Amino acid sequence: MIRRETLSLLVVVVVAVVTVSDGKWSLPADLGPDSGHWTFSQDDEHAINNNNSGPIFNQESDDITHSNIDDEEEQVTLSLPKQWAQLLENLNNSQYLVNDRAHGDDSISNGTRIVLFADFLTIPKSLILDSFNEANDGWVERQRKIDNVFIHNSGADAKSPVGTAFAFSPPSLEALALSNTSILLEFASRAFLKSLEDDTPSNRIQRVKRQSVLFEDGSTGGVRKEIDLRSFVVSQGSMGALKCNVHDEVLPCDTRNPYRTYSGWCNNVQNPGWGKSVITFDRMIPSAYADGVSKPRSMSALGRPLPSPRHVSSYVHIDVSHLSNKHTLMLMQYAQFLDHDLTLTPVHKGPEDKILNCRECDSASSTHPECWPIPVPTGDSWYPDKRESGSPYCIPFTRSLPGQQRLGPREQINQNSAYIDASQIYGEEVCKADSLRIRGGKLNGTGSAGRKPLMPQTGTLKECKSPSGYCFYAGDPRASEQPALAALHTVFLRQHNQWADDMKRINPQWNDEKIYQEVRRIMGAVNQHVTYNELLPRIIGPSMVNAYGLALQNDGYYAGYDARCSATIYNEFAAAAFRFGHSLIRPNLARMDGGYRGMNPHLPLRDGFFNSDMLYKPLMVDEVIRGLIAEPMEQMDPFVSNEITNHLFEDKRRSFSGLDLISLNLQRGRDHGLPGYNHYRGACNLKKAQNFDDLSTEIPFDVLQRLKTVYAHVDDIDLFTGALVERPVMSGILGPVMTCIIGTQFRKLRQCDRFWYETNDKSIGFTPQQLAEIRKMTLAKIVCDNMEIPTSIQRWTMDAPHNVLNPRMPCNLLATLNVDAWREQSSAPPTISKPLPLVSPQEQAAGPLSCNIGGRLIAVGGSALQSPCVSCICSDQGPKCTSLRIISCSKLFQEAGRSEILQDPVCTSQCGFFLGPSSSRFTVSG
Repeated sequence: MIRRETLSLLVVVVVAVVTVSDGKWSLPADLGPDSGHWTFSQDDEHAINNNNSGPIFNQESDDITHSNIDDEEEQVTLSLPKQWAQLLENLNNSQYLVNDRAHGDDSISNGTRIVLFADFLTIPKSLILDSFNEANDGWVERQRKIDNVFIHNSGADAKSPVGTAFAFSPPSLEALALSNTSILLEFASRAFLKSLEDDTPSNRIQRVKRQSVLFEDGSTGGVRKEIDLRSFVVSQGSMGALKCNVHDEVLPCDTRNPYRTYSGWCNNVQNPGWGKSVITFDRMIPSAYADGVSKPRSMSALGRPLPSPRHVSSYVHIDVSHLSNKHTLMLMQYAQFLDHDLTLTPVHKGPEDKILNCRECDSASSTHPECWPIPVPTGDSWYPDKRESGSPYCIPFTRSLPGQQRLGPREQINQNSAYIDASQIYGEEVCKADSLRIRGGKLNGTGSAGRKPLMPQTGTLKECKSPSGYCFYAGDPRASEQPALAALHTVFLRQHNQWADDMKRINPQWNDEKIYQEVRRIMGAVNQHVTYNELLPRIIGPSMVNAYGLALQNDGYYAGYDARCSATIYNEFAAAAFRFGHSLIRPNLARMDGGYRGMNPHLPLRDGFFNSDMLYKPLMVDEVIRGLIAEPMEQMDPFVSNEITNHLFEDKRRSFSGLDLISLNLQRGRDHGLPGYNHYRGACNLKKAQNFDDLSTEIPFDVLQRLKTVYAHVDDIDLFTGALVERPVMSGILGPVMTCIIGTQFRKLRQCDRFWYETNDKSIGFTPQQLAEIRKMTLAKIVCDNMEIPTSIQRWTMDAPHNVLNPRMPCNLLATLNVDAWREQSSAPPTISKPLPLVSPQEQAAGPLSCNIGGRLIAVGGSALQSPCVSCICSDQGPKCTSLRIISCSKLFQEAGRSEILQDPVCTSQCGFFLGPSSSRFTVSG
């Protein structure tokens, strides 16, 4: 059932997918998917928290068939996902036409992403509306079942292995809001596909002309573009609006502001939402869901079930220790630290914040439809065949939240911004960032007399297992995941505060906000520099660094920024390729004294998950850091420690309670609809294998035999497993497919980042002197300067120490960042005032000192509402205004009033239905 006030919205949904014949139709700026800021009402927040809000449909409203817009004769042209076009090819119906990709199904042109919506079908509008009506019934029934189950289901204990796993992927309110709409759209998508499969009269489906493919850079021209439905159907919001009514997603974008937003908004001025937090992942090649919508890949190319991920894990990824003779554990640890800057994939939860306990093999029906537990095969090397109750044994698994805002296949959400912006230190939204700050531009910490600070404490993390009841709190919620990660977080917090003190000393006129933002800017730049200068050459090799355009400038500026590309993280990167570090993990964390002598006891990894109390011990951070830079990591190979394949997050009080990280990785890839490894060979310019023996060049013989035993067909091999077992590229540790995915991703993270630290944009870039100082920085210097007792350290902390090639040296011999490059000659007080950008007196002199916005004088850089639905920012060229997106029309009506709304055409275009039929562009009968 559809409520009256949303009927006009559904008309817009239908109109949004219409493609006009000249191919030039586009969304107006004030209705585009990246305009304005969406807010939640208190009722919205409560509904989202309880997972029971239908973003579009309502049981107590009129049926859509009562509408006067259901016109059987009116036709619309839909832009179809590539995956759906392939499904339609299989239908015995000559009326469906599909298009071929110019470079083959899995081709990726050099730096150019092929848009997956390049096929068109003309259908009656009523078919879409019927699909949404059927979706409503499915959504309501789904929610009814969930509510009934959780009346007596308390969910999993937050400190249990299941709860600990959930803590790695906690959903935000904004992500939950997106997912509610996505689930509804999935029901509509299935209904739509089913209607196309039915025997439909020939006059209901029209043949359409073959179209050429569309490239992201527009190189083919003259084609019909994909229309994003997100702006018309999503109940979107932000944590800022929900928690403290402060947000950074405003328009127009201020191109002179040298400081990034926390969310990544406005990095791309033309497309402000590209790469921001809480959007769906990108894809290198189309998804491979079993039903074309969301059902995970579960069948072999030969028609039989795929092997259980646990079978693959226990047979292929066995525990064989081969220590690296080249690299230290710091490589693994920094890679995890970086990953937490780039990706966080939230999973489903139950009503009232309950954690889904998906341990029972039938939990998809008995607990929640988004449970998808992993069957343990008979005769497993560790887990029993059955539980004490006699039921089969499964490893718990919860599916990721969907976030797509259009008809089509499921797409998962990335809660972090795509950019390397040190969000794991500062947070990805304003409220989180504010909660981590103290005066003087510093970050909050836990201090004690005579010691450098640790991260701030919090007693609110339900998953915290520390005996004290307290865990650490940082920009990323996983900072306390294990002691080595917490120690590295601590080092970077201390470095921020040291630079803040330095900036205050050389620029006493700077206020708190200016100090904080400038140090945050430097920290982001240093993170980029360390990543590209130290990490990437070691994992993909120097030759691949050059091949993918990742080599840094030795001097001067980088001129490769491309505003046409999006930095959005690839699903393949997050769900498979950048999980390579799981092969590098060792079961224990070593502790070492100032002379690099081992100390007892070591820290077992299984005892340290969300338990960092040991870091309160004097000098423990130093001891853990020395262990990371002195101890070798496990060699990059198919083998993985039992510590994470049998004992992950284990509860010592319960036998066999631990999880298997490799099984979770494989299940996650299938959950996300990732095609098999062989498809990515084709995408990465390798020969696509026709049989297992075709892989012998890239995969060692003994491993290949194991793959043959586990998988029935070469196309069945999971991406994570296939890529993990490849022989490494020259001078790297990763194989060609992982190198391809990671190299392509990091090319985007440089080329598509307007704030890239080497940028030649003088309005936001560093001065030549400042850039030279950043280029001096190494991870070794950051680590050494922030130990309690600095001793000696090798220059390259990710490489094993060597008397000649990588000797240890006193910390004071390492090059340091000279903050004098940031000294301001002027003693004038700073003009920056949170949350406004810094505007120098010289810049103010070049334009107006203020603008009249809505009858108020607003300083340059400030913003205000021109009218209830129009926001303006005062620039040096006068006010620049944009339309806001309104989700809660009832809240708008309460705050602005009827007369104000009627005088604002932007308001009436979105909320006219709330005021009555005469105020809206669409009318409803019945």
